[in-house]
Amino acid sequence: MWNPTFANVKRVFDPIAKDVKQFEFGKELVSGITSVDARGHSPGHAAFVIASGNAKLMHIVDVTNHPVLFARNPEWRLWADMIPDQALATRRKLLDMAAADRLPITAYHFPFPAVGYIAKLGNGYDFVPASWQSVF
Repeated sequence: MWNPTFANVKRVFDPIAKDVKQFEFGKELVSGITSVDARGHSPGHAAFVIASGNAKLMHIVDVTNHPVLFARNPEWRLWADMIPDQALATRRKLLDMAAADRLPITAYHFPFPAVGYIAKLGNGYDFVPASWQSVF
C-alpha cells in the first residue's frame, strides 16, 4: 500500500539527501523548538514543543487527525497509521502529557481555530478549542 508513497519520497529526497539534517527526539532543534517522539503514524513521526518565554504550544502533527474523532476515541485506528499499535500508544502518551500539563496543542488536520487544550473525558479526551476573537 505504501510503496508508491515511498517511491515518490525517494524521488524527491534523493537529490537533496546530502543536505538533509537528521535530529534526535527530545533535543532542541533550534532555540525554542524541541522534538518529541511521536512514532506510529509513520516510523520517524515527530511532534514539536514550541516555546517562547513561559508560553508553550505542542504541535502533534498527525498523532490525532480530527480531535472530535481520535481524541475522544483514542483507541480507534486510522488507516494511514503505518505502525498501528505504536500510533495508539503515542496518541495516549501525547494527549496525557497535554492534559496533565495543560499544554495548548495544535495539529495539521484540526478544524478552526485549530488550537486548544486537551481534557480527560472518560476513557478518552476532549479537545477544548481556544477562545478566538476577531480584531475587527
